[in-house]
Amino acid sequence: MYFVFKNIHIFAAKIIKRRNFYVYKKSINDSMNFLINRNTMINMGFILAAMGVSSCSHQKNTKSGPDTIAVSVTNLDRSGAGGLRQVNYDGTLQADKTIDLSFQVSGTITSFPVKAGDHVNKGQLIAQVDETTYRNQYNAQLAQAKLAGENYRRLEEVYRKGSIAEIKMLEARSNYKQATSAAKATYQNIAHTHLYAPASGYIGGKMMEAGGVANPGQPVAQLLDTRTMQVLVAVPESEVNHFPVGTAAKVTIDAIAGQVFEGKISEVGVMAVNGSANYNVKIKLTNANSMLKPGMLTKVTFGTPGIAARGTDSSTVTVPVQAVQVDEKGNQFIYLLGAGNKAQRRKVATGKLYSNGIAITEGLKGDERIITSGYQKLSDQSPVTVINQ
Repeated sequence: MYFVFKNIHIFAAKIIKRRNFYVYKKSINDSMNFLINRNTMINMGFILAAMGVSSCSHQKNTKSGPDTIAVSVTNLDRSGAGGLRQVNYDGTLQADKTIDLSFQVSGTITSFPVKAGDHVNKGQLIAQVDETTYRNQYNAQLAQAKLAGENYRRLEEVYRKGSIAEIKMLEARSNYKQATSAAKATYQNIAHTHLYAPASGYIGGKMMEAGGVANPGQPVAQLLDTRTMQVLVAVPESEVNHFPVGTAAKVTIDAIAGQVFEGKISEVGVMAVNGSANYNVKIKLTNANSMLKPGMLTKVTFGTPGIAARGTDSSTVTVPVQAVQVDEKGNQFIYLLGAGNKAQRRKVATGKLYSNGIAITEGLKGDERIITSGYQKLSDQSPVTVINQ
């Protein structure tokens, strides 16, 4: 019995020992797993932190500077005080002489051989109206004149013989002269049924065609004398007195690129155009090669005495109106292209407004490069890229 209990005790002890070893082993395994998991998490944290630092460092190293802004610039031409300041105006070419051709008699146009654009010589037939009515009237008047002439000759012969009073002979002579004059006047109507070119030039346009009825004084065609041309320029009232007759001018035409035509002012208007504040100024140009056509658009440059700029050592310069900006305090400024392709803000004062821009009376010397587009996004020292170099 003792032996049985002893064996049971030993067996129970072994079971307890094995159980404790299993619990101990499990506890050790759990601890190792925890340590492994903890170390793994720590290592992962270090790795992620290192990656974050590397990423930040990379971003810091590769961060670019401010974006450059695309702009257009214009070079200002400097002219000394008392020199010439170039003032530009828009103009239109027109023929030196424009003649409206019309008949002096009425009638149906039977012939109109010319067309618009044709060159005609002086004395060339332009058009003709039906002369039948005027021819008949002339024949009737001519017959009356012949009868009156015959009557006058007979009475004069009788008067010389003393058979009639002098008054009868004088009446017959007067009737003869009246009939002759009437016949000549009627013949002029026949001559006026033919319309001839009064000068050489080009047919600018036709207002009627063959078959139409022409009336006296009604234009049927337009003749342009283009041997010399005129540039018509509208000049503001504040500037018109700066351009007397004889002032030199240079004319450029978009349709004829690469050529500059020189002329002089031939006429200065004394009445405002259509009630506006502008006056017409005409510049005469020679059209030797017949390249100049009426209606072509031109750019006219006059040379006018320079105006000394206040606060500067040079003359006033003109810049595009849109380039001048105003800040919140009402100060006017523009942007210039500075060193290193950076925008430079410059405070300016403005003067008179011209057709090609606004005068800058303070702040510019006249030899700067002004930014004329893209300035809306600029600030002082902004990097820029010039796109019109």
